[in-house]
Amino acid sequence: MFNSLEDFNNILLTKRNSGSITCSFKSINNLRNEITKEEFLEEIGHQSNEIKGRWEVIDKRMAKKILEYILSMDMAYDIDLETKPLAEKLSNYFLNEFLPDAKYYTNGNFDEIDGFFRLSGWTSITNSTFDTGVLAIDKNKIGILWAEDND
Repeated sequence: MFNSLEDFNNILLTKRNSGSITCSFKSINNLRNEITKEEFLEEIGHQSNEIKGRWEVIDKRMAKKILEYILSMDMAYDIDLETKPLAEKLSNYFLNEFLPDAKYYTNGNFDEIDGFFRLSGWTSITNSTFDTGVLAIDKNKIGILWAEDND
């Protein structure tokens, strides 16, 4: 479905019909050029002061669930987005950019009430009313897929 990272980003930016989305990657070499999560956030224009030391460590299964959520729903109004039919494929594409031993982080806490998955609390890295997503790191790369919605 996606022939390149450019195709992937074009679909993200044109089909997520609410708020805004950030998808960014940076090559790293942990032996020579260690980068912190907060430095990466600053480089891409997000805020790092509140999140430092407050990241939630998650596994790949939860990372996939969060990504599918932010690509399926407007967080402010709980309405379906145009990307909902593509959410699983988009999530898989992002996660497959990383090695199997990647580490995953988020800023949020999530509830699953009656099968409904939603953001229940978070530490913002943007000026938006709602923001969450996944930051991933492996020995070669750091990347983020993040959504912002306003009420």
